Amino acid sequence: MLMTLWNEFEHDEGSKIADMISTAPLIIALRVKVTTFNTLSFTTRYSSGILISPPLPDDLSLRQWFSLNKEEIRNLLDAKTYNDANCLLPPPNEEDIKAISNFQASFPVQKAAWVQGTVKLAYGFSKYWTTACANCHKIVNADIDWIIHCPSCKQQSEVELRARIPIIITDASSSIHCIISGEDAEKLIEFTPLQLKQAQEDGFQIDTELNDALKKYTVVCFLKSYETPFQGQLQRKNTVIKAYTAAELSDRPLPLELPENTQVSSALGSSSARHAETSSKDQLFTPSTKLLLEEIAGASSYKDSQTSATSGAKRSLEFPEDLPADTDPKQPTKAPEEFAKEPAKSYGPPANIKDSPAKKPKAKED
Repeated sequence: MLMTLWNEFEHDEGSKIADMISTAPLIIALRVKVTTFNTLSFTTRYSSGILISPPLPDDLSLRQWFSLNKEEIRNLLDAKTYNDANCLLPPPNEEDIKAISNFQASFPVQKAAWVQGTVKLAYGFSKYWTTACANCHKIVNADIDWIIHCPSCKQQSEVELRARIPIIITDASSSIHCIISGEDAEKLIEFTPLQLKQAQEDGFQIDTELNDALKKYTVVCFLKSYETPFQGQLQRKNTVIKAYTAAELSDRPLPLELPENTQVSSALGSSSARHAETSSKDQLFTPSTKLLLEEIAGASSYKDSQTSATSGAKRSLEFPEDLPADTDPKQPTKAPEEFAKEPAKSYGPPANIKDSPAKKPKAKED
């Protein structure tokens, strides 16, 4: 996964990591945030901390793990799996799918979740396409024949057309309005982004055709819910980060109907959930972070403080038989290009590209 270093972390820790990246340094990031930038990634915040090559016990065996899997890790980096939504968000297990009503009620405690339901068009929109950075897919106000310096990913990039369709997902508990875009949207409709743009410019109404195409599908989606200012008030919106159709999950069918004993939580969640949230906010460190710091401070008592590991998904990487139980082998060593520069704000109006000095016509290919 990508980890974005902001502000002083970019200049201080980022520079140190870049200088020693060839030695495969061990990096421990504390209190980082999980974000849907680039599908799914980590980002530092003001309270984060990054430890570079800390004095951990030799028997942690992470270096041995890295040596055993160098080729596989390099293949993952070359394939840019850290940007691949199919790798970052594979189909969920049945128990990971939430009822839409529960997901709506859990905001803002939980802002992202897997949901499942039937699809139809959300009427009332006249534009079903947008222009976006070809690198990070953030919306930009630019023509498709431009080369821009993206205000979000800070990279020079082409501008591409992307489908952007408002939909309603419905399950047995409730319905939710959301936006689905890009390749996930295109596989549900019978139009290309260019056709959507031309239809709008020519004044053709294609709402019926879009709805007829969409209502054929049952989807499993990873949704993100967020609030954005609109006319002086916060407006809640939902975005599909990744979607799978029932046909794509034919080898692992998921139930559409909710169990009879499904309970819809209140807007603030259960009392136990509220208690857990309050307790976690009062803690200076999470239990796992506290344990990690204790292990670093007292390396000699490392083996005595080991706890049994929870079972995890099987991976294709190889692990030594003596790998400690609480070693997490799922995060490969980062390559230099993975430490992306600070992105612009994730939400809000796009930058005015026409005022940017970096704009220049796209070179034509022979």
